[in-house]
Amino acid sequence: MNDTHDKCSGAPADARDGTAAGDLESPSAPEPRAPSAGDGLAESDGMVGAAADAEEARLVPQGNPLRWRGAAVSAAGALLTFVVMALAPQLRWGVPIGALGVAIAAIGLLDLLGTFDDPPERVATRVGIRDLLGPLALLGGGLVALFVLITLSVAGFFSPSPPSSDGAPTLLSLAVPAVAVPAAFLTAVIGAFRFGERLGPCRVDEAGAPRPLGRRHGFWLVAVVTLLYLPMLGSHSLTDPWETHYGEVAREILARNDWISLWWAQDGWFWSKPVLDFWMQALAMAAFGVRYRSGEMLSAAAEGRAPWPEWAVRLPVFALTLIAVYLLYKAVSRIFSRRAGLLAGLVLATMPQWFLVSHQTMTDMPFVATMAAAMALLLLGIHTDDAEEARVYEVDLGPLKVGLSAYHLVLGAILACALPQILYLLSRHVEIGLSPFGLHFRGDVFSSGSPGNCGLPGNEACRSVLPVLPGLQPALQALVWAQTLGIVLYASWGERRVQRLLFLSAWFFAALSTMAKGPAGFGLPVLCALGYVVVSRRYRDVLKMEIPVGLLVLACVALPWFVAMYARHGQPFTDRLLFHDMFKRAFTHVHDTNEGDDVSFRYYVWQLGYAMFPWTGLVPASLVWWLRRREGAAPGERGSADVRQGDASVFLAMWFLFGFALFSLMLTKFHHYILPAVPPAAMLTGILLDDMLRLDGRAGGLARRSIGASSPARSAAVASYERAMLGAVALGAALLVFLVGRDLAMVREGQPSQARLLHLFTYNYKRPWPQSLDFSAALWAFTAAAAALCLLLMVARWRRHVVYALLSLAVVFTAWGIDVYFVRTSPHWGQRETLLAYVRANQQIPGPLVAYQLNWKGENFYAGNRLAAFVSSGKKFQDYINEQKKKGVKTFYFVTEHGRTGSLSNELGSPRIFEKLTSIELNNKFLVVRATFE
Repeated sequence: MNDTHDKCSGAPADARDGTAAGDLESPSAPEPRAPSAGDGLAESDGMVGAAADAEEARLVPQGNPLRWRGAAVSAAGALLTFVVMALAPQLRWGVPIGALGVAIAAIGLLDLLGTFDDPPERVATRVGIRDLLGPLALLGGGLVALFVLITLSVAGFFSPSPPSSDGAPTLLSLAVPAVAVPAAFLTAVIGAFRFGERLGPCRVDEAGAPRPLGRRHGFWLVAVVTLLYLPMLGSHSLTDPWETHYGEVAREILARNDWISLWWAQDGWFWSKPVLDFWMQALAMAAFGVRYRSGEMLSAAAEGRAPWPEWAVRLPVFALTLIAVYLLYKAVSRIFSRRAGLLAGLVLATMPQWFLVSHQTMTDMPFVATMAAAMALLLLGIHTDDAEEARVYEVDLGPLKVGLSAYHLVLGAILACALPQILYLLSRHVEIGLSPFGLHFRGDVFSSGSPGNCGLPGNEACRSVLPVLPGLQPALQALVWAQTLGIVLYASWGERRVQRLLFLSAWFFAALSTMAKGPAGFGLPVLCALGYVVVSRRYRDVLKMEIPVGLLVLACVALPWFVAMYARHGQPFTDRLLFHDMFKRAFTHVHDTNEGDDVSFRYYVWQLGYAMFPWTGLVPASLVWWLRRREGAAPGERGSADVRQGDASVFLAMWFLFGFALFSLMLTKFHHYILPAVPPAAMLTGILLDDMLRLDGRAGGLARRSIGASSPARSAAVASYERAMLGAVALGAALLVFLVGRDLAMVREGQPSQARLLHLFTYNYKRPWPQSLDFSAALWAFTAAAAALCLLLMVARWRRHVVYALLSLAVVFTAWGIDVYFVRTSPHWGQRETLLAYVRANQQIPGPLVAYQLNWKGENFYAGNRLAAFVSSGKKFQDYINEQKKKGVKTFYFVTEHGRTGSLSNELGSPRIFEKLTSIELNNKFLVVRATFE
């Protein structure tokens, strides 16, 4: 590759890649396939030149000869997955087995296309399988350990002891997964690097020099994010309403065994959001053994354990977050420097809205993380030589020699997401029974209702449903998407150009983003790309962005679920999803809770202040600092570092402006809607910090880049001016950070104060703060430290140390925010502890669970929807209680809000015992009440 970064850490070097002297294993770019003008053979035989011209003229690059053995392998893998999907009983290991089948089918298809047989001149390194066994064992051991640890955490085996006196989990029960899970994950990361090192991609950097793992900036970024985000990821309650809303929809996917039509407890069909987040959660719950059936979510508590299903549902969001941070790092490090990329990644990882939403199973992080990944890959593609081809790394398997490259990573990811959807659509026409064995063919028939809970108050009766469009059967849909995928594979058959593969990857992530939250997932990247092309006047780049194939990738990855839902539910589905939850939210107020607030453009300026603390003071400067770099770039030097960096800064600034403008113009506003504007602001802030380190008292850093070698005196003057500018930035940053931190920490009547961090992702912004919690001292300490450090940035000779101190403070703030603030507030904003109290009490004195004047969905998720739900009470509620009493039921459990216990007692008619099982100190909003009648 001709970029200036090392492949595994994303680090740039000062030289373009080349083969180190005497190093036969060093990767080098393959020679062009067309012969040179001076080739003697070409001169003697015009056919060769004609063949080269024909090759250049081909619309679709020529691939390797087909390998028909791949068809058999692919068919075997597809059949395995198809059988698992068609089985009437759900298997405990169905998801891992199905995933294995998809992997086999994808490998078979890639083998069918001959993609493992690239010619020897493309091969960069060769290695025997024995040389890879050690790294593979380390990688596999880390992944297996991670899987086992999370499975045990989900089952509650690390929490066998009873809770503390207030019902909260003990520190000992949280310590084992907090240490072991990150350790297992980092072991897998190290194993992956060792594998890449042995195979070839990570053996040397682009200058041909060895670079050990300890000097890989990308590794340290991954390590820091892992150690900050992973220890307590699943060790606290899901937050009402978003996490439990979406978690309950995902649970019903498994309970109903229906991966198309989504169900939402007592609200019926769920059409408000696309499906990506729910699929990820459901896959993780099934893989890690969450008890998703009716009434079983927390049933392990009756066996003396405290289960943590939160680990399963949050882990996919963590994975997407890490991928996004790493790819953004790669993009910045490619164009600027390793240090700039590392700083940008750390700034993003330590911004409150980013790290808090990364611990939420809501749709926003899957939407933004995949979009950010698409933006990063787009930026990488723009700044990659269009003639550069992917290196091939050959593995000797004995009888077989397999060539691996970036092509397999990109096309394998597309296949892994498209194939399961095609196979699932086909499986809707077959049902395989095991006891007794039977094979039944049918049209598409699905059911409404919540299995195991049908007929309970608040739940509809279960019934079979026929699709609205019976002519558009799943098999026909599968045929369309299979043809679309086939065109993608054919068009990419011989594609080995790195730039085109990067653009295909960007389209893939844009498709995932579309699956997460709708058309904005690809609309915003396309808008930024077109705006960048216009501003930079690189119009020819549009022809290189794989638009036709990219649109087909978008179709076969993102569209199958939308079409399947429309075939089943018709216009009511599109009316709700597209017009009510997308179009209407843009032009009216839908469900928001901002009454009395200024919802003009100021609204998100206000919220971004809290979302980016303690970097709030530097972000405004970073949003305009790039203009100086662009002004100083020498005209006409398209390939120069200044021009590339200026163009990349334009792209990031446009990303921020488009994201901010789009969500500011919408009338429906929640604080977390502005999340798409956070990553580009973080990247620009990291670049600003890198420039500060270049001007840490030594004249000329940016000045030399801005004006070249025109005049030493002028260079020194410009450097002095830039240092003065940075001093002014430091002064303004200190003041702004102090004002924002004051709002976070200061207790004022009528102001949410300490809740502002929670409001970055929650729903009800007027909810009372728990009196038992007080974080004002800690927040004041972080505010004072951040303001002081920003002020000290004025001193040029201290600037390097101050930047590192500010980074350290941000890391400490993040650890405190995730492991202290979030963990201690989560029992009050969720219902895990209250429902655990019910499960334990129900073991001693059995009785039905009733949700009284409640519709937050936490009660549904943690009870497996096995409860009588009364959003409003009255005659229906009283009739239900009387009916149960006639059946001999004497004890009832009610989950409700503290302020509604009085009306509950009155409606029950003053039972003999009316006992609150949980305290306001444990949860200041929800509680469990036990009522006993004579």
